[in-house]
Amino acid sequence: MRLEQLAYFVAAADAGSISAAAQRLELSQPAVSAALRSLEEEVGGQLFRRGNQGIRLTPLGRLTYEDARKILGLVSGIRARGAEAGTEGVARVCAQPLLSFHLTGTIVLPFKALYPNINVFMRNVPNTGIVAELASGRSNIAVTLVALGLKIQEQARNLGCEIVPLYTDERRLFIGAGHPLARKERLTPEDLGTLRIAYYSHGADCVSGLYAPHFAGEYRLANREDILDLVLRNEAVFIQAGRMFRHDYRVAKGMMVEKQIPLPDIDHSAPIAAIRAPELSPAERLLWEYLLAHFAAGL
Repeated sequence: MRLEQLAYFVAAADAGSISAAAQRLELSQPAVSAALRSLEEEVGGQLFRRGNQGIRLTPLGRLTYEDARKILGLVSGIRARGAEAGTEGVARVCAQPLLSFHLTGTIVLPFKALYPNINVFMRNVPNTGIVAELASGRSNIAVTLVALGLKIQEQARNLGCEIVPLYTDERRLFIGAGHPLARKERLTPEDLGTLRIAYYSHGADCVSGLYAPHFAGEYRLANREDILDLVLRNEAVFIQAGRMFRHDYRVAKGMMVEKQIPLPDIDHSAPIAAIRAPELSPAERLLWEYLLAHFAAGL
C-alpha cells in the first residue's frame, strides 16, 4: 500500500467523482482508477459504489476513509517538522537578568536541540529598557516581569507588539541564612520593622519602593551583586519574584532563605509576559511558539 493510493482515494471520496479527483490531482482518470482498484484489492473489499450520480463510499470505504485521512495527516505533520528542523536563521531575544538564567536552561538549550541550525542571541536588558530594545530591532522577542508603574504593556502595544502572559510569580523576601530571623517559620510585620531592605538605586525597581516604608531602613544600590552582598552579610533583605530567584546559586546552595512577605495589603503578584515584535523571522516564530508552550512547564 502506497501513500499516493491513499491520497487518490481521499481525493475521490471528497470530490464524489473519480474524474473530478483526477482533475484536482492533475492526473489522468485511468491512472487514478487503476490506483483505486489496486487499493481495493489490498484492502480486500469494495470501497466505492459507482453509479450515474458519481461514487459513494461503502461501509468499508467509510472506515478506510477515516484511517486514510489520519495517516495522511500524520505524514504531513512529520514532513512539516522535518522542514522546520532544517530551518536556519537567528532568533534575537532579550530578558531581564533574573529571567535569563531560567530561559537558558528551560527554553534556549532544549530549543537548540530541536533546531540545531537556529542561533539564539539573548541579551540581558533591565525592564526599563525592554520596549526600547524591541523598538530598535536589536531583539524581536522579550520576556519580562510586567512591573508596576513602568507601563511596559501599554508602550509595547503602541509599537504594534503582541503581549502574552506566561506566568504569575509571587514576590518573596530573601534573607541571609545566618540571620536570626531566618529560622522563623513565618515573619510578622513587626519583624520587618527590625530589618533594612536593599534595592536598586535606579528607576528599574519601582516595586521595592512600595515595601520600603514597612522596614527599619533602606539601602539603594546600583547593582544586584552589591545588594546580595549585604543580604549575605545579614545587613539587609531583598525582595524578588520567588520562583525566578530560586535559580540563583546563592538560594540553591542555602546561603539565603525565602520567606513570605507578611503584608496582606500589598499585591505580591509578579506577572511575567512574553512580547513579540510585529514581524518575526521563521526562526523567531519557531522560538516564540516553543516559548509559549514550555515556559511555565519548566518552573
